[in-house]
Amino acid sequence: MNHRPLRRLRARAMAGLAVAALAGSWLVSAPARAGAADTSVSIDLSRPGAAPSHAGSGFLYGLSQDGSGPADSLLQPLAPTLFRGGGARLAGGGWLGDGYRAGSGYQARIDSALSQARRVTGAPYHATYHLLVSDLWGADTTQPADTVYPCDNGDCSNWAAFVDRVVGDVRASGVSVAYDIWNEPDGTGFWQRGVNSAQYYRMWDTAVREIRRLQPSAVVVGPSYSGYNHGWLDGFLGQTKADGTLPDVVNWHFGADPAADNADAGALMAAHGVPARPTTINEYLFSQQQNAGYTAWFLDRLAVSGVSQAAHAIWSDCCTSPSLDSLLTAGGQPTGQWWTYRAYARMSGATVASTSSGAIAVAGSRDQAAATAYALLGSNSGQSGATTLNVTGLAATPWLVGANGKVHVLVQRIPDVAPLDAPLTVQDADVAVSAGSTLSVPVSYVSGTDAYAVTLTPGNGSGSGGTTTVVDGTVTGGGADYFTYGANWGVTTGVPDMYAGTANWSYVAGATAGFHFQGSRVALHAVRDVDQGIFSVSVDGGPAVAVDGYAPARNASGVVWTSPVLSPGAHTLTLVNTGQRNGASSGNNVAIDRADVTAP
Repeated sequence: MNHRPLRRLRARAMAGLAVAALAGSWLVSAPARAGAADTSVSIDLSRPGAAPSHAGSGFLYGLSQDGSGPADSLLQPLAPTLFRGGGARLAGGGWLGDGYRAGSGYQARIDSALSQARRVTGAPYHATYHLLVSDLWGADTTQPADTVYPCDNGDCSNWAAFVDRVVGDVRASGVSVAYDIWNEPDGTGFWQRGVNSAQYYRMWDTAVREIRRLQPSAVVVGPSYSGYNHGWLDGFLGQTKADGTLPDVVNWHFGADPAADNADAGALMAAHGVPARPTTINEYLFSQQQNAGYTAWFLDRLAVSGVSQAAHAIWSDCCTSPSLDSLLTAGGQPTGQWWTYRAYARMSGATVASTSSGAIAVAGSRDQAAATAYALLGSNSGQSGATTLNVTGLAATPWLVGANGKVHVLVQRIPDVAPLDAPLTVQDADVAVSAGSTLSVPVSYVSGTDAYAVTLTPGNGSGSGGTTTVVDGTVTGGGADYFTYGANWGVTTGVPDMYAGTANWSYVAGATAGFHFQGSRVALHAVRDVDQGIFSVSVDGGPAVAVDGYAPARNASGVVWTSPVLSPGAHTLTLVNTGQRNGASSGNNVAIDRADVTAP
């Protein structure tokens, strides 16, 4: 999120090195993992558990300043359970900017936060709102070098007065919030007085005691470290237990695996004799992890972690943009990540036992009342290749098998593309159940940044039976689906991070290519990198749409454009190198990887 200037500077420095290293050589760099051996994951419908908690359906900021945006039609389908805010970056600088008192800067922030909380904690959402007390105070990384932090020189009186004002304003509003006292107090730009330092504990203890004195039923959240850290949390639990200021909700940010981190946090609480309490991760997903596939992986791990709530982090549009942390485009259109959250929200009934494998994670649910079972698949490493979803225990769900003895399987691919009007249908057909209790669903992971949603309903003979065909950019021999290239196009082989290891490329303005296909939809894959230019795409001679291939980090095989749903039949795409480029790009290259054709 753009709360973090130090992290952004590091990221920009790395991007600068990437520009120097990759300019003119985009065909030889590869991601950490471009492919893998066939993988199997599974869900067991005979082993139901608790109702889906939708723990990961949360957002750090992501709403308009007054909380009115985005529209319910874009928010309700995600079944959000957690929001977090406190007016960061609003003009005036909060309590700090007002000269360490309540003035217009503080008022703007508390008004924004309470307006947001009022919307999302009421019907139909009934979500939790974590009020970022430190953002109200002014610690949003914009504070000046001469800032007097809470309890500097042992004086906590102004800090106590501030906390009293916050609690008074919250109680007067009638809005229910949880008090998240200080954001990332571990040496980041938010707290300059040392992680778990004596001054930190004076600040923390003062806030907790004042909040509980004024509002005994209040929920306190912390310590909100910038990442899961065993040692820091160990020290925090020990000290706050001794001080009588333990939080009601134990919280941290990010982490490699929420399931492993939560297990460790539970063990630490037990070791300190701290009664079990909810855990939250109110920021997760670094900027480079925010794609549909990684998001699905983290949601899957949250589903089995025991973490009660988690909020998607914000990096590029803090803090009053109603984009749900970039799940929506600037124009308010859904992206691949939005559809991933939509698939996650559809899980209902009861969660079921699942087995993930390597970089592919899966979570599933079964709902007898709706006669439906769901599964969501994602990768945390960009892994591609064949994955099989094994659905077992169908003997325990006879309501899922139709009169024809089959289960209807709908496999939808969620490409990491923005905007995306709907997922792509990979399979939509009745499938026979093996030995009465097992079903194997193939999922062709052609891009590790994509997510897949699988829906099972009773077989009834309906469905398009639709499939998706992958057509490499070098397929030019005619037939149902093929490419054509005019002058000034070249081809390169042996590219490890592209489908079939090939790329068709041009850097000449006006160079034209075509893609001829039989189907109802097509998704185009091309390189996005620091030296890519802008090309146009048109369907059947219609209006051309510009596609910008620039990106600060390489993505060699992601979806860059998806057609609308077309009438089934023959269609032609026309691709033209415009000779133009993004101002940040170092070249006019266009590199075509492949196309995915959906046909009924």
